[in-house]
Amino acid sequence: MKRIHNILLLIVFIVSIFGYIFMKTDFLFLKELTIVGQVKLNKEDILSSGKIEMNKNIYMYNVKDIKENLLQNAYIKDVNIKIKFPNKMIIDLVERVDMCAIPYMGSYVLINEEGIVLKVEEDINNIDNPLLTGIKFKNLKVGEKIKLDDNDFLVKILDLLNSCNNANILSNISEINIDKNKNIKLYTVQGVEVLLGKGENLDYKMLELNKILIDLYTRNISKGIVDMRYNAYPVYRPE
Repeated sequence: MKRIHNILLLIVFIVSIFGYIFMKTDFLFLKELTIVGQVKLNKEDILSSGKIEMNKNIYMYNVKDIKENLLQNAYIKDVNIKIKFPNKMIIDLVERVDMCAIPYMGSYVLINEEGIVLKVEEDINNIDNPLLTGIKFKNLKVGEKIKLDDNDFLVKILDLLNSCNNANILSNISEINIDKNKNIKLYTVQGVEVLLGKGENLDYKMLELNKILIDLYTRNISKGIVDMRYNAYPVYRPE
């Protein structure tokens, strides 16, 4: 029995030695990272947010921990992670996308189509979204939804962003302005002013606006006012 016991101890010792050597070799080190669903974030953002180190033993990673780390980044809405042995990790992202920037105390608050604050940007040169001016919000916390005194009007603003995006004109808008009576104006990058009134029938109006802007562009017209305040056909007049 003692001999058998010694043999078993020897086997365990040998297995432990080989296991230790195996774990220390670069065979199990993370060598390949595949990221799916990237829009705004780059590889460095993912590594930093997920606290992921390349060339680290893949057994040292816990998928649950990586997911929790990544979800702390406001730009990441959801994520699935797979580890494929011996040295590969796959990260499948669902990103939030910033759609407008709100001036705030010398900075710019970037929000997505749900009104969630994604980032506070200091330099306007780093912003390629339309400015949303004329509103005041009550809270500001990255990763949470902004709040207005009139929550119904916030819904309308978010509907407008989505309508502009769906009509493929959001990138052509430089500013969305809300006046004290909650009338909405758009200003295009070229310099056309669009009057939307209280913002009714936004999906239809943004599709029509797309056609109008294309027509103005083909006629080399970059200034003027498009009046879409009423349900009648939009009216264009020179500035």
